[in-house]
Amino acid sequence: MKNDLELTDERLRKQYEPEELCMAGIALFLLKEGSRNAMNSDRKEKQFVENYQMIFGLSLPHMDAVEDYFRVLPSHELEQVKAKIISRLIRKKVFEAGKFRGHYIVAIDGTGLASFGQRHCDCCLKKTSKNGITTWFHNVLEAKLLTPSGLSLSIATEWISNEGKEDYEKQDCEREAFKRLAVKIKKSFPCLPIVILADGLYPWQGFFDICSQNNWKFIVTLKDGSLKSLQEDIYWYKKLLPKQSIDVARKNKNTTVNITYKWIRELQYHNHQLNFVECSETSLAIKTGKTIQQKFVHLTNFEGIDKWCIAISDTGRLRQKIENEGFNTQKKHGYALEHKFSRISFTAMKNYYQCLQIAHIINQLVEASQTMDTFLKKVLKCTVKHLWKRFLSFLLEAQISESELAALIFKPFQIRLI
Repeated sequence: MKNDLELTDERLRKQYEPEELCMAGIALFLLKEGSRNAMNSDRKEKQFVENYQMIFGLSLPHMDAVEDYFRVLPSHELEQVKAKIISRLIRKKVFEAGKFRGHYIVAIDGTGLASFGQRHCDCCLKKTSKNGITTWFHNVLEAKLLTPSGLSLSIATEWISNEGKEDYEKQDCEREAFKRLAVKIKKSFPCLPIVILADGLYPWQGFFDICSQNNWKFIVTLKDGSLKSLQEDIYWYKKLLPKQSIDVARKNKNTTVNITYKWIRELQYHNHQLNFVECSETSLAIKTGKTIQQKFVHLTNFEGIDKWCIAISDTGRLRQKIENEGFNTQKKHGYALEHKFSRISFTAMKNYYQCLQIAHIINQLVEASQTMDTFLKKVLKCTVKHLWKRFLSFLLEAQISESELAALIFKPFQIRLI
């Protein structure tokens, strides 16, 4: 880590190096320990410590030492480490197969992390219920690189917070956070061709302006009631152009799906030219006869909407992966996203969050590799969840062979995704 970025260290007493403290923070989530206390409990086991040092080549500090360092480490430094990891993977063309029309797919979405009955710090957001009960909380806005195969990798983070606002009439919000997040993305990936996927909160003038200024493509959900003047134009164009549609049938052993796609070219919204695509989907369960109807509506600045309407709609729907493979996995599948890893320091909380994102990037690449897929299905014949349990048990109980580990480390390898 130190070779990639020199981390700030203003401590007077330095029992551990910055890279040892940060690696312990990342390992907390790599191993899905769930809490600092669980990591400390494993640290008491001599075999665990020896195996940890063998694998990482670093000492394993007590998590209280990590907490002390994370309270003073500027949180943007670990985020820069994360951006460098993603940049290197992009240069190695690891995600090349997941691009859409030459663009990397980046989804934008926010989520809640922690809530408190009293003010946690000066940066908290707050809300008051009808009963007069005030809750203090922290939210975060994420930009994640998505692939159709299921990867959801954090490339930039912006906190939705009242940081720096001593007296404010209006709290920070997701739209304001997006303006700052866009600056981060452009700074870290200035020449990267990307398409932004976003939900129904984002069809607004400022979003279109930012994408235009950065030369980004976008596919954004259009909700009923949003952009009323544009919705009126769409209503009349759909009546005037009924032939601009295509019907598609898809079938598997359980379900038959009938889909109608409609599109409209070159809609004007202020100084922006937008294209519209609508997907109306009816799914029929073959065994039960139950039907489910769904509609997905998107705006985009991609050209060739008549030729690409199906692919654009399908790509727009990938946005759900930031919620499912992204936030949901981090909350419910071992990463403990909503756990209060630091109850006192907002700076430490942000550093733990970046460690979690780095760990999740590493684990996803391991789990999605062809080698691991073959190993799980044909050798172990178990789930990924069970594999991580076995791995942690191995670190606690077994002794790693130094020679075998060295052979693996120095053996050339490639990341080949399934």
